[in-house]
Amino acid sequence: MIHFTILGIPVRVEPWFWLTMAFIGGGLHASNSLDILLVLVFIFAAFLSILIHELGHALTIRKYGLPTSITLQSFGGFAAYPAGRLNRKQSFIVTAAGPALQFSLGVALIFLSRSIATPEGSLFGPFLRDLIWVSIVWSILNCLPIYPMDGGQMMAAILGPRKQRYVHLLSVIVAVLIGVAGYFFLGTILLSVFMGLFAWQNWQAYQATSTR
Repeated sequence: MIHFTILGIPVRVEPWFWLTMAFIGGGLHASNSLDILLVLVFIFAAFLSILIHELGHALTIRKYGLPTSITLQSFGGFAAYPAGRLNRKQSFIVTAAGPALQFSLGVALIFLSRSIATPEGSLFGPFLRDLIWVSIVWSILNCLPIYPMDGGQMMAAILGPRKQRYVHLLSVIVAVLIGVAGYFFLGTILLSVFMGLFAWQNWQAYQATSTR
């Protein structure tokens, strides 16, 4: 477990975060020292990008006068704050701030990369590529209307607590569609498994809310 503070905000990085990023970065297929180095580069790029994403949440939370902390775990992380202290508009803004900052980083790096000279054979090129890729893709995926991803939380803020069951139902539908599309059109099982877990969690939550 790693603990540090950035901009006055406590950050905790759990071991599963590093293992998950290593898996996504191709750690299972690393067969030589260069492959291992590239996996480590991806892990560091993912760490920076996701930390910036969570800082977007945390700094906005702090703007509303609430204490906050960041935890990076498994497939991402979260910025914690006292429950029930934000209205729906504030909750939407806090949620949107994370992917907005992360996406902005990716776009800015695309333009900056055109004027940055990358030394031949250095690891800076792969690092910059991974940082751009994670920032763009991660922020877009997070905005999908699937609870509890950022897009699902924004949808919940818009619909309100009385329509929470529809949030879960829509999340199931979108997660299944994305999972199927990911398998047949992108050839990725990881995305399908990830979406399948979200679909199952939301289906369970939908059934729970339907029986109230």
